[in-house]
Amino acid sequence: MRVIATVCGLVAAALCGGCLQKDMTQSIYLAPGGVVWSVIERDVRSDTREPAGRIGEESDYFLAASAGNHPVAQALRRLGARTVTTTWLRRERPYSVMTEGRFADIRQLAAAIVRDAGAQGDATLSHEGCVTRFAVRVDLSSAAEPDDQAADALVADLDGYRIVLTEGRFVSADGFRIVDDAVAVPDAGKTARDGVLTLALAWAAEGCVAKW
Repeated sequence: MRVIATVCGLVAAALCGGCLQKDMTQSIYLAPGGVVWSVIERDVRSDTREPAGRIGEESDYFLAASAGNHPVAQALRRLGARTVTTTWLRRERPYSVMTEGRFADIRQLAAAIVRDAGAQGDATLSHEGCVTRFAVRVDLSSAAEPDDQAADALVADLDGYRIVLTEGRFVSADGFRIVDDAVAVPDAGKTARDGVLTLALAWAAEGCVAKW
């Protein structure tokens, strides 16, 4: 089990049964008109040694992904994505697939993740001149057991996640590290205080000269 706690929807969960192996990278793109959560599953293959079982598991994944109904797509829909698209990057074994879900904004996405986890918390999104501020607070002690959570299919290593601005630059972060003007990644050193995890990001529009 891998424990990840960020606004990206990373909660305590188990990865896909342990039979299908994959490398996952995830980017959440923040744009003025909405948010796109992009998930790339690379080199998807079964680790089952018995040929029939391996073929069956990989065939099930291939058919589900071809129908846009594989676990990642289902998870994005459950979190309230307006649209979900699946693009094949490699149709031969080992498979690679990119799945993208579009959301209204990061606050709504974060609130959906908290609800799906069965936790108590809140998310805010505010605008102060040309600066946008996002924050989320989650009571980790109130979270439900990880079974049957949408985010189960979206969990991977912390290093596999990035928050990316399509315009502007990040100006402050709590629970994230700003690695360049437009990219922030989860801060592995961030911990909860009294069982409550707080995260925040702020970004400025292009040409913004406001003080933050």
